[in-house]
Amino acid sequence: MAIDFSLTDEQKMILDTVRKFKEKECPKEKVAEWDNAGVDFPSELWKKLGDIGVLGLGFPEKYGGTPGGMLDEALIAEELSYGFNDLALGYLLGVSFGGYSILHQGNDEQKEKYLPPLIRGETNFALGLTEPGGGLDILNALKTKAREDGDHFIINGTKIFTTGMHVADTIVLVVRTDDVPGRPTRGLTIFLVDKKTPGITYNKLEKLGSHTMATYEVSYEDVKVHKSQILGERGKGWYQILGTLNNERIIVAAECCGIARCAFDEALQYAKEREAFGKPIGQHMAIQHYLAEMATEIETARLLTYKAAWLVDTAKTNEELMAAGGTATMCKYWASDVGQRVTDKGMRILAGYGFMMEYHMQRYFRNIRQLIFAPITNEMAKNIIGQMMLGLGKSY
Repeated sequence: MAIDFSLTDEQKMILDTVRKFKEKECPKEKVAEWDNAGVDFPSELWKKLGDIGVLGLGFPEKYGGTPGGMLDEALIAEELSYGFNDLALGYLLGVSFGGYSILHQGNDEQKEKYLPPLIRGETNFALGLTEPGGGLDILNALKTKAREDGDHFIINGTKIFTTGMHVADTIVLVVRTDDVPGRPTRGLTIFLVDKKTPGITYNKLEKLGSHTMATYEVSYEDVKVHKSQILGERGKGWYQILGTLNNERIIVAAECCGIARCAFDEALQYAKEREAFGKPIGQHMAIQHYLAEMATEIETARLLTYKAAWLVDTAKTNEELMAAGGTATMCKYWASDVGQRVTDKGMRILAGYGFMMEYHMQRYFRNIRQLIFAPITNEMAKNIIGQMMLGLGKSY
């Protein structure tokens, strides 16, 4: 079996482009300023990402895209997340939830309408899925319904934890259009809904981290949408959602790797410069052990994430793609846990300075927390690993 861990020249060029973009447009000092002030995600950054071609990777050239695969997306997400993980969250929402869902499930008219402006950075998406009191139990908790009305549907209900409404133009909205007794997986339908449609109201939710990529509770009251806004097939929405899970979990894992790498690099630099008891603290055994553990865990998280992406890229059958799903779930669980441990150790190494808002470590410590339970909790991820990869049967 041939194994090659080197990046292609194209991948190196993409990562170099992203690094230079961040140094110019959103250095860590500027990100800290936005985060502390609670400023919304600067939408002009999204347009500039489109200008440098990052948003088009993996989309057909006829829509303005360039060739690429899951591994390329993971590399981009990791680099975007290094120092500014909200930028990677925007990438997840726009490219993965929005763009790739439309690419694989949309009709020609929808692709022509949405993909070129997304690739140019002129539009973005939000995902309307989770509901109050529901969490991961989507099938049983989903109460938002769409009633058929001629050539339209009328939507009523409430969604919570809808991230990025302030930068989105279109909501990828999951609702129930049909009740099929005993078959909750059937009857869900996905709509592409203009955020400005009458009847949509949303309220910002205060949260611990990711302040520039705000999260909202969204209400839908008699929202009228045309049947042409259905993405994919009516009643098949659940199966379409499942088709996005591999990408979602790999992108989130890559984001966690980016946060962890940034926290580690800053902790390492601090350990080299800060002196105590006559020498840099990095020469003290306890600090060296922390840093060695951090470096090792980051390396394992990145390797697992890249393997999951490679499995998706090389899958030739549905069975192979399903098998890749187990590894994708593994990397999401492991990378987010690693991110939590790394940022925690980073706080310990910086000690009092890590607790100060002028240092970035506290932001990494806060931001990684949501990725432990979103978009899937690590406990549920372990259940899925037990079911899919270990043959232990369904536990939920």
